[in-house]
Amino acid sequence: MRLRKRNSMYLGLIIVVILALFLNFYKTPYFIQSPGSAQSIKSLAVVEDGQKVNGDFMLVYILVGEANIYQYLWAKYDHNKYTTLVKQNQVMMPDETNEEYNLRAKNDMMGAQKAATYIAYKKANLDPKVTFQGVQIIDVISSMPASKVLKPGDIIIGMEGKNIQSISDIQPLLKNRRPGELIHINLIRHGKERNVTAKIGTFPKTKFYTNGKTRYGLGITQSTKLSIHVKPKIKFNIKNIGGPSAGLMMALNIYDQLTKRDLAKGYKIAGTGTIEMDGSVGPIGGIEEKIVGADKSGADIFLAPTAQNEYEDAEKTAKDIGSKMKVIPVGTFDDAIHYLSKLKKK
Repeated sequence: MRLRKRNSMYLGLIIVVILALFLNFYKTPYFIQSPGSAQSIKSLAVVEDGQKVNGDFMLVYILVGEANIYQYLWAKYDHNKYTTLVKQNQVMMPDETNEEYNLRAKNDMMGAQKAATYIAYKKANLDPKVTFQGVQIIDVISSMPASKVLKPGDIIIGMEGKNIQSISDIQPLLKNRRPGELIHINLIRHGKERNVTAKIGTFPKTKFYTNGKTRYGLGITQSTKLSIHVKPKIKFNIKNIGGPSAGLMMALNIYDQLTKRDLAKGYKIAGTGTIEMDGSVGPIGGIEEKIVGADKSGADIFLAPTAQNEYEDAEKTAKDIGSKMKVIPVGTFDDAIHYLSKLKKK
């Protein structure tokens, strides 16, 4: 009887362990999003022989990770309202693999670095040069026929006998195309040039892709691949950080090194927002968590995009947590320069 009882206990323990491991490794269709911190970008974007930045420009990151059962329950019933659950389709695109997601995040960061470099050197009257290299494919919808010949990472350099330098070159060539039509594409894959023929298909009827409307195309997510040539040289030392949200702060950090204006003036200046090559600042999401992270990191000022009411959300969050940070609205790179130029030295 004792042996049978002991065997039953061992069996029960094994079942509990297996169940615990299953719950730990099983991924729910949710991600956990929580405040991270603000990090100085002084050493992350360095201009050769540039001016010393008197203070800190800081990028702000949030923590995002796939939620297992334990993490899901913890986040769902945790009383910290700035640790939230977000659906997978709010983080990853439909049908996007982890490899494609990582490529997109890396590509977005590279794009932000180039746009930040261009706008900073241009505003400093240092004549940056742009070389367009084609259109890089970031993702391909697997249900579209083009997925059989196009792969993430491909760089399109020609289409229908025409040279392709940017996304704007592709758009008119795909306009009014219908399912089944063939598109002849010249591309570079793993450093080698090749020609392929892709078929036009119908986009999946999801809100993400079509918002209920019928659309035709190749089913690719793409970005313009380009290089920026500047003097003096600039070196980026950014690792393990993806996405475009540091664009504005990188541009300010670079610009301050290129000029003698001393924009930082001894302050810890955090912020978020994409930067475009025309100087506009775009929204990025997660603004509430970024305010919390910047406040915990001791930032004095937070620059928040005006687009999509992110500034209002940022100001509301700062008030809610009792932050002493000044939250400043910015719609363009010039807005940020204008505000910082009028700051008194700390």
